[in-house]
Amino acid sequence: MHYIRLLRPAKIQSSAGGLVASLLFTITTDLGDSFLCPDGGSIDLVVAAEDSSADPADSAAAQRRGRQACRYKWKTGMRVLDAKVKLWPGLEKETVNCRIAIYPTQQRPRENSTPLGALHVGDVLPWRIGAGETLKMGAVMPATFEFVSGVCAPVSVRTLGLGTGHTGGDGGGDEVLNLQFEEDIGESIARHIWDAGVVTSAYLADACSSLESIREVLPIENESFNVLELGSGVGILGITIASILPKVAAAQGQTLKNARVLLTDLEEAEERARSNIAKTETTLARNPKDGAHVTIEYENLDWDEGREGRFGSLAAATPWDLVVLSDCTYNMDSLPALVGTLSALHAAKEHHLDTGDSGPVKSSVLLATKPRHSSEEALFGLLKDQSWAYRVIKEIPLPKIGDENEIVQIYLLEKGGHIV
Repeated sequence: MHYIRLLRPAKIQSSAGGLVASLLFTITTDLGDSFLCPDGGSIDLVVAAEDSSADPADSAAAQRRGRQACRYKWKTGMRVLDAKVKLWPGLEKETVNCRIAIYPTQQRPRENSTPLGALHVGDVLPWRIGAGETLKMGAVMPATFEFVSGVCAPVSVRTLGLGTGHTGGDGGGDEVLNLQFEEDIGESIARHIWDAGVVTSAYLADACSSLESIREVLPIENESFNVLELGSGVGILGITIASILPKVAAAQGQTLKNARVLLTDLEEAEERARSNIAKTETTLARNPKDGAHVTIEYENLDWDEGREGRFGSLAAATPWDLVVLSDCTYNMDSLPALVGTLSALHAAKEHHLDTGDSGPVKSSVLLATKPRHSSEEALFGLLKDQSWAYRVIKEIPLPKIGDENEIVQIYLLEKGGHIV
C-alpha cells in the first residue's frame, strides 16, 4: 500500500483568477522508504476542495460553492508533486474554510455514505475487490486536510470506510462506519498509520458478517469485554475495535454494558491518540448502538517498564480479556521488551483473578504484522522461551503498485489456560 503525504502544511495563495490552495505532497510506502512507481507509467489523481463554512441547511449556498477539483498525474520517477486547486470567487484568505482531499480517481466513494477521500474496506481486502477492478493491483491511501480561517491545520486526516457486515436500517447493503484518524504532517512514524493496522482494522470490521470468524478473534461471552492495545500510535486498530465491539457482541448474542479499550504507547504518540479518541467518541455518540457502552482511553506505556511489571493506573486496573498490537515487530531491538511486557500483563492478570482451584488463567493476544525482514523472526523464539503459543489465524495478501505483493499476517498468541 502507498500513502499520499503532505510534505508541509498547505497554503492559500493569490493568483490572477483569485485564491488558490497550494500543496506539496509525495506518495510513499508506510515507512516512507520508497516512492510510488506505477506499472503503467502513471496514475490519475484528483485534488478536490469542499467548502466547510456554509450552513449545511442553506442549499443555495451549497450549490453556489459546489466542489472545486483539478486532476494531476503521478508518474513513475516522481518524488513530489506541486498541486494547486482554484478556490471559490469572492473569498478573502482569512475567510477560507474548506476541506481538501487528494485521492486516485479509481478510489471514488462506493456509497453515498462514504465521504470524499476515504479508503473503503473494498479497496483493501482481496475478497471484496472485483476481478476487473484496477484496485487489485494495490491501493493508495488518500489524504484530507482542512483550512480554518485561511490556515492549514497541522494534521492530515485518513478516513476508513469500514463495512461492518450488517445491513443498515433501509436494508440497502452493508452499513458503513466512517472512522477518521489524524496524522501529523511530518516525519514521525509514531504518529502515522501503517499497513498492518489498516488491513487488520478492515478485516475485523468485515468479519462481523461471519460469526465463526469474529468469534475466533473477538470472543465475547458476557456483557464485559476489555481490550488493551500496545504500541497504538495514532490508534487505528484499538479505535476500530472499540467502534465495532457493540456489533461484535450482538453477533454473539451479547449486549455490552461494561467494555473498555485502552490505547497505550510512548509519550510522543499521546496527543494524536487522544485527539483521535475524541473524534471517534463524537462519531459514535451520533450513532448509539442498542444501549451498548464502550469506553476508549489512553495511557503512556514504555515496554522497558512494562516488562518489569510497572504499568500505569489504567493498565494495571484490569485483567485484560485481549491484548492487541499491529506493526510493532519491525525493530528487533524492541522485541525482548515487547515479549516481556506481554508476559508481565499475563502475570498481572493471574494476580487479578487468583482463580485458585478453578484452573490456570489464560491470556490472548492478537498480533498483526507485515513481515519486512528476516530479523523479525526473532520474535517467535522469544515467545517460545516465555511459554507463549502462537498460530496464524489469517493471512491477507496486500498488492503493492509497481512492486512485489506483500502480506499481512494476523497471529493469535496464547499463554496459560487450556491452549488448543
